[in-house]
Amino acid sequence: MDTLPLPGATAISRLQVYDTLAPDGQRGGTPHVHLLCAEMYFVLQGVGAVEIIDAGGFSRVELSPYSALTFTTGTIHRLINTSGDLHILVIMQNSGLPEKGDNVVTFTEERLDSDEKYAEAMSVTSLADAYQRRDRGVEGFLQLKAAFEQDAETGRTALRRFFVLAEQRTAHFRPEWASLVENGAGSAVRLSLEHLRALDRGELSYLLRAQHQLIPASEPTSIGFCGRLDRYGDPALYSPEGLRTS
Repeated sequence: MDTLPLPGATAISRLQVYDTLAPDGQRGGTPHVHLLCAEMYFVLQGVGAVEIIDAGGFSRVELSPYSALTFTTGTIHRLINTSGDLHILVIMQNSGLPEKGDNVVTFTEERLDSDEKYAEAMSVTSLADAYQRRDRGVEGFLQLKAAFEQDAETGRTALRRFFVLAEQRTAHFRPEWASLVENGAGSAVRLSLEHLRALDRGELSYLLRAQHQLIPASEPTSIGFCGRLDRYGDPALYSPEGLRTS
């Protein structure tokens, strides 16, 4: 049987948030933004926070067990591991695209102003590399935060500049993103509409082609932006074939 996509072409990751210290003395992950995808964080255990920068400035949302935070594209977010044992479930749009390129780290402009410098700063082959990437992202995050502390217009100017550079650094991904959305979320929408039209006609044969699949539990071992990951619904596994009604 083909690997089944998750509902609505979403993807999820179980995340064990980093517990090492960043340059500002807080423990947690790498601040970043998504240009195309929304996300939700659901707390499985531990206590923490999400520090946010958007057009309204800096804010901090406290996290406790079984609380959930959802945020849209354009929300710069940074996970803080207050208790040291923060585990969350991350629910992502577009078959996990936030972990497949739609994730721009808040580096300083020095590292954001060219594809080469950005690629070098993003490259990770070990936990030490991941912590260095996190720390460099925190440096840029704190600069954006300081710009808003100066005044709102200075902050929004700095934020707009960051978004311009983020768009430039991800431009080469755009065709791949379009294909993933079309074959993932777009396919899921089309399939639901086909089912709706079949119901209107009284054609129920698609219900006899139901499928199910267990995703075995495993330990979070992949190195991610904010911690160790255990991925579900990886876009590389997404296969809409066999799920069509015709």
